[in-house]
Amino acid sequence: MTTLTIEIPEKVKKTLSDLIEQLGGKVVSIGIDKKQRKAGKKKQILDDLEESVKWIKLHQEGKVKAKTIEQLLDEL
Repeated sequence: MTTLTIEIPEKVKKTLSDLIEQLGGKVVSIGIDKKQRKAGKKKQILDDLEESVKWIKLHQEGKVKAKTIEQLLDEL
């Protein structure tokens, strides 16, 4: 079976997925549009940044110990 990735307008999503199933195909996933993906990525970046700032504050307070650059490079 062949896998096909397409981008279609939101208003025809249901109709096209029904047609594919009637033809014997299978709809693997219905993705989100570019604006939603971009918003999700932005939120993830901001969440990661917030977590990093919290970790830095804990390090400055002496509650956690940071790795040296040598330790980080050795992990690579």
